[in-house]
Amino acid sequence: VEEEPLARGDILRLLDEASQVRALNRQLKSLDRLKDDFMSSVTHELRTPLTSIRAFAELMRDDPQMDAEQRRQFLGLVVEETERLSRLVNQVLDMSKIESGHGEWRNEGIDLRELIAHVQTTSQLFQERGATVSVEQPEAVPTLMADRDRLLQVLLNLLSNAAKFVPRGQGRVTVTLRTDTRGATIEVRDNGPGVPRE
Repeated sequence: VEEEPLARGDILRLLDEASQVRALNRQLKSLDRLKDDFMSSVTHELRTPLTSIRAFAELMRDDPQMDAEQRRQFLGLVVEETERLSRLVNQVLDMSKIESGHGEWRNEGIDLRELIAHVQTTSQLFQERGATVSVEQPEAVPTLMADRDRLLQVLLNLLSNAAKFVPRGQGRVTVTLRTDTRGATIEVRDNGPGVPRE
């Protein structure tokens, strides 16, 4: 078989095609990593409300003498977590919007003190670890315009991570809300090992 000599243009074209194939492979690997990260994040987000629902249901099941007011409060939290779970599932089902960068942000007036009251939804996690949770906040805070579900999601993630890493039987978690002229800050601090600097 005779081999035709390659012209300079042919070589450049082959190099260009090989470069494009390598770039596409890098893109595909990057998208694959993003998909894995997304699925890991979704799993984590779904686990948090499910854990709360199960914990409150078990508390009510195991204590038939529970005070009626506390039972009503727990049932209210179960309903709220179920609604949040439904919204999370809808967000996952609407994945195409998220992937294209068109995820919706729903601004509404939020009372951050009411948001922090959801510390109760993770109380069972802390009880199982023998940890204490305290809340420090001012008497009144300005209304914040933001997406309530997204903020609640972040707060509950921080709390569930704190519950996971505090020392068993000696865990202390403090949730602090501060406001100033620039806005509001919610801080979740615990006595766990912390995140490595690297």
